[in-house]
Amino acid sequence: MAAPGHVPAEAVALAHRLGIEEPQYGGSVLLRQTGRLRSDAKARWMRFKARQHIAVDRCAFAWRAGVGPLGLIHVEDALDGATPIGRVAALGMIPLARSEYSVPLLKGELMRYLAELPWAPDAILANSELQWEAQGERRLAVSATIDAIGATVIFHLDETGLPVRVEGRRPRQEGGVFHEREWHGEFGDFRTIEARLVPHVGKVSWRIEAERVDVWHGRLAAWAITGPKR
Repeated sequence: MAAPGHVPAEAVALAHRLGIEEPQYGGSVLLRQTGRLRSDAKARWMRFKARQHIAVDRCAFAWRAGVGPLGLIHVEDALDGATPIGRVAALGMIPLARSEYSVPLLKGELMRYLAELPWAPDAILANSELQWEAQGERRLAVSATIDAIGATVIFHLDETGLPVRVEGRRPRQEGGVFHEREWHGEFGDFRTIEARLVPHVGKVSWRIEAERVDVWHGRLAAWAITGPKR
């Protein structure tokens, strides 16, 4: 396959290592996850089960989870066009928290899309909104812009060339105010599904005042890609 004009050779090589030769265009990744999450170091861990949709030809996703005992707390985290969404509700109906539109929220959701590209590897070649830059032998930066709001994350590759770590400075809401903090993700247990090499475990952490705090541990329960090929 000829490399798309907007994708440098290093990113094309990453896509190939993840099993992408002819990506699906206009498709979506559909996945299910289980795991645990918390808001900060002082909060208790809560179990979750989640379903997620990730677009491969544009920067968009929707993550919906049932959290806590019996999954009675419903959490939604999403990016739809230029609209970032953050909602928490009890029983799916009683609002507990809702994030209004803001530039930091949009940047944060765009960063989440970029950081989760290992779960949607077709997007490396199929999403023309992405800008890639090689930063040495084992570092790849990827950026995107929505409504003049830009976001960037950096992937660190292991000795086999797999994206095992990702990092960036992401806005974090603290007491109603957003602060940019170091944000880290880790991927592991790569397995082949539908000819793609997809990580089956992940971890997310923040660095808050010199302390690195894990806030999300997840495991892939199901993965599929749908949509027409070009």
